[in-house]
Amino acid sequence: MIDIEQLRYVRLGTRDLPAAIDFATRVLGLQLIEKTDDTARFRSDFRDHTLVYVTGDPSDQTVAFEVRTPQALDDAEAALTKAGYRVTRGDADAAAARKVRQFISFRDKSGHQIELVVRPLNSGWRYFPSRDAGVTGLEAVALRGPAATADEALWTTLFNGRVSDWAGDTAYLRFDSAHHRLALHPSKKSGVLAVEYAVESVNQLMQAHYFLQQAQVRIVHGPGRRPTSGQMFITFAGPDGVLFSYVAEGTPVDEATHRARQFPFQPLSFCSWGSVSEIPEFAAGVDA
Repeated sequence: MIDIEQLRYVRLGTRDLPAAIDFATRVLGLQLIEKTDDTARFRSDFRDHTLVYVTGDPSDQTVAFEVRTPQALDDAEAALTKAGYRVTRGDADAAAARKVRQFISFRDKSGHQIELVVRPLNSGWRYFPSRDAGVTGLEAVALRGPAATADEALWTTLFNGRVSDWAGDTAYLRFDSAHHRLALHPSKKSGVLAVEYAVESVNQLMQAHYFLQQAQVRIVHGPGRRPTSGQMFITFAGPDGVLFSYVAEGTPVDEATHRARQFPFQPLSFCSWGSVSEIPEFAAGVDA
């Protein structure tokens, strides 16, 4: 069993780095901590960084998770290789660029690039946002792909992921007491569907709603409340076709009593308030 400690960062390719930096700071409210000619890193919490934009193909996307020790990384490499996944070990320069001691990477059945990292940097400095959006940290990532069921099996057999709920065949997976850190959505397309950041409270989420409207940022879903996690949310368009969400509240999972629930594949399973969604993966009968 490969034990995931926590979600660490998302790396996204972009054709327009200045525009991506403007979005991450002015709109999303993250702290720009490092910028080079082709890379920008952003903080949202105690982690050194949780979002990276890299100049290049927007389909070049990576989601990284932390494992505890080098031995755990070695064991993960062996288990993934035995299961038929092609695993690449990053060299020292690549590890330094990611601010980790060691890492491996592989692609799941849908083609998502996943990195497992050891000893990623935390920051001793207080997180100082670019605007007062109330962001408290990277909360979750939603992936979409044509092999979501096979990817669910990967995360729940080789890894320590547990299904919290299903909405149709969409699986919400947890690695800790949060309802989910990873959501897998069936789709003909493959990639990062949404990156989610927690905010302090409903007040900050509703302030974001009005801020996004005034900033003319396209809101694609919400404000609303998820019947699965109990989270309030608002989801909006980011650069290069990737969505971003703010989330607040939510019900922690009690491992002793929780049983995964099956919700129907319909819009009300993604928002119990009935907010209209532009996200194809959330609409029954829509070819996503």
